[in-house]
Amino acid sequence: MNAWITKIRGYLRQFIELGVLLIGVSVFAEILFGPNVAFFGSQVTTNLVALLNTLGESGIAALIVVFAVIITYRKFLK
Repeated sequence: MNAWITKIRGYLRQFIELGVLLIGVSVFAEILFGPNVAFFGSQVTTNLVALLNTLGESGIAALIVVFAVIITYRKFLK
């Protein structure tokens, strides 16, 4: 059972790393080629700004969630 959990954690870790890399590449591609990048959808930076604005409206609860995600990311992906 412990081996399965280790495998699943490894797959999830790789999946999260891939997602973070894709977000970075899509933002970089949008900055270079404009908002209509064909292979990443439309306006990734607009969606990220909207997400940050939503978190900003939530106040301290959003700040706690962001810190929890950062701590979890740093703890499990190292």
